Amino acid sequence: MIQPLKSAPSVWSLCWVDLPEPLPVEKDFFLPTILLLVGPTFEPLAPPTIFHELDQVEAEEWLAHHFDELGVPDQLSVWKAPEWILEEWKYFGRDWKTKVKLVNPPPHEARLQFDLAGLSGDNPRVPSFPKSALAEGLVRNVPRLRSPGKRRSTLEKAVEIDPACTAARVELAELEFQAGRYEKSLELSAQIEEIERPLLRRRGVRWWTDRTTRPLLRALFGTMLCQWHLGRAAEAAEMGHHLLETDPDDHMGARFYVPLLLLLAGENEEASLFFRHYAVRYPGDMPHAWLSFAWGLTLCLEGDDQGARQKYREGIMANIHIAPRLLGERPPPEDIYHPSERDEPNSAVEFTGSFGGLWDREAAALRVLRETHEEMGPALGELITRRRALVDLMDQRYDPDYRANWTRMVEEEEAFVKKALE
Repeated sequence: MIQPLKSAPSVWSLCWVDLPEPLPVEKDFFLPTILLLVGPTFEPLAPPTIFHELDQVEAEEWLAHHFDELGVPDQLSVWKAPEWILEEWKYFGRDWKTKVKLVNPPPHEARLQFDLAGLSGDNPRVPSFPKSALAEGLVRNVPRLRSPGKRRSTLEKAVEIDPACTAARVELAELEFQAGRYEKSLELSAQIEEIERPLLRRRGVRWWTDRTTRPLLRALFGTMLCQWHLGRAAEAAEMGHHLLETDPDDHMGARFYVPLLLLLAGENEEASLFFRHYAVRYPGDMPHAWLSFAWGLTLCLEGDDQGARQKYREGIMANIHIAPRLLGERPPPEDIYHPSERDEPNSAVEFTGSFGGLWDREAAALRVLRETHEEMGPALGELITRRRALVDLMDQRYDPDYRANWTRMVEEEEAFVKKALE
């Protein structure tokens, strides 16, 4: 019996390339990513399309549009990218009844040539702009990007275009810090300090409110954090002091780190002097658990147990998760309302992981903390009950009285905490 000839399966490819020239978007700029759908001989099946980055949802929607117009291939070869999620491509393939296969793309240079050829010489060109405007526009666009790789490449392009763009350098320093590459982050922060050094000699600088001053402040703060994570507590504390002298209003929050860094460095007297200055310079400052616990420890070291108890009480109520972790006790529930990041369990984990050893080597300070925490037990129980009630209230956010009820309960909690600390 003669069998009918089977036609060869149709194989299409989803190709992509990052172009090196920025394009304008509103008042900013972006580095374009091109998507191209081609047939088995790499003939374009649809015009190439410009995107801000590789985004799987956008790519799938783009493909779905073309599948509706052109039909569906037997197989779709997708050029690999860090942004792709294999399982999502499998779901896409099942939905469209096509086999999706991720394949290694050719080298970048080849992709670029291929794509430029696909554009048929019609790729848009950016009008002439000042280098600083181009670089700053790229930086402003970075928060819109989801891809870490695209964010990094955009920032690196901004620095390439304008080496004096400290806004790009500070974001790169932050990326290096988050990746744990502290020496590299320090290097970038040092570059920013060198570029922005003239600011330190100017009079009447409006720190932070003048946005041009922010890269330097962030670089100084980043240097402090990097020195700390590299185990250089004394150097970190010195940088913290420098930052506070530069920006006395402390827009970066260095004042919450400096005393702890001094304690880590064994400079207990300096920590005590800092708190005396703090009480005068920042009266009525926002409650901060880290600072309160450090202050309590310092007072214990001075033999002022009563003063230490008061600071511990403030710290315990500011973040209910810290004391149990320092004491090795059962942690409180985490599924309650937390007014800010400073109150959350993650903040407690970071604090105890970084500074918990200070209490391990001071038995008296740990004893005072334990006694104070036990005394605060009833107040903590009441606070947890109130925080749970706020979580329950969130489920009623469509109630006409929701906003009024929320305001009332928050105010009642604030009054309760104030009374508990008297």
